Amino acid sequence: MNHQQLDEYLRKLDQIEEIQIKTHQNINEFEENELIIESVNNIIRMPEEYFFDKGPIFISKHHRFADMYVHMHSFIEINYVYSGVCKQNINGKEVILTQGQVCMLDVDVPHSIQALGVNDILINIIIKKEIFAGSFIGQLGNTGIVSNFLANAISENQRHDHYIMFHSENNENLQYIIKNMICEFLDEQDYSIEMVQAYLPVILTELMRVYQLDKNFELKRVSGKANIIDIIHFIERHYKDCSLTSLAEKFNFNPNYLGNMLKEQTGKTFLELIQMQRMIRASVLLKNTTKGIDDIAFEIGYESSSFFHRKFKQYFGCTPSQFRKKGK
Repeated sequence: MNHQQLDEYLRKLDQIEEIQIKTHQNINEFEENELIIESVNNIIRMPEEYFFDKGPIFISKHHRFADMYVHMHSFIEINYVYSGVCKQNINGKEVILTQGQVCMLDVDVPHSIQALGVNDILINIIIKKEIFAGSFIGQLGNTGIVSNFLANAISENQRHDHYIMFHSENNENLQYIIKNMICEFLDEQDYSIEMVQAYLPVILTELMRVYQLDKNFELKRVSGKANIIDIIHFIERHYKDCSLTSLAEKFNFNPNYLGNMLKEQTGKTFLELIQMQRMIRASVLLKNTTKGIDDIAFEIGYESSSFFHRKFKQYFGCTPSQFRKKGK
């Protein structure tokens, strides 16, 4: 399948769309007993076992002409707008994606999708979070928002209500790679599954280049000063010795005002951002080096090894030694 054949395939009505274009009612692809209703908020949880019979990545076209009800799932989802516009409600906030843009959804994020028109084509790339264990995040580097996002997604102890919107419409390389990935998945050949998995870190790396974010790291300039991305970048580089006071002085903010702005824009306090960056770096060093745990604690800015052990277990749910064993 080449890109022209892919375009023809995606624009053609499938069996479900032929019904939905007439009824405008969502056709449930699952048997009723496979859908799990979350008792707390009455939200449908999509069954993971339905998707991953071929491997840890599943790609599909979202069916057009009917609203998709509010749902959530235990896997990470990448929405790619191949054509047209897609309007979603993610965790209570309306998000509009246009052609070429990407939205990455954390696990357990309630979201719904408004009915797509004939020229609105949305591609869903869903990924088992287990694929990001081991050395995968280390391959992406430890200073990017995407790698931080994925590390949060695989941690059982973190709050999972995040998403990232990428304004990737002008990144031609990303569009080309995603289309290749879709072709490999839809037109399976020898080693297609391996090719699909190989494309994933390349796509995520391109997304880190794009970097314009919508929610938790929203681009926002305050009175002509540095935007939140510049500040987050600085924290990522100087997490070992950065203080809120020194950060405020660097970017010409009042410390209290900056602390409140970080909390508003990222959902985390300054200290939580510092700890997150330290934990991400520690996880990379544990998985990809043979450095001693005490040495790692010192390298990421902890003077007390026991304090590092305690913080690491709070963040990842296991000790550094257990984490290293799992990674191997």
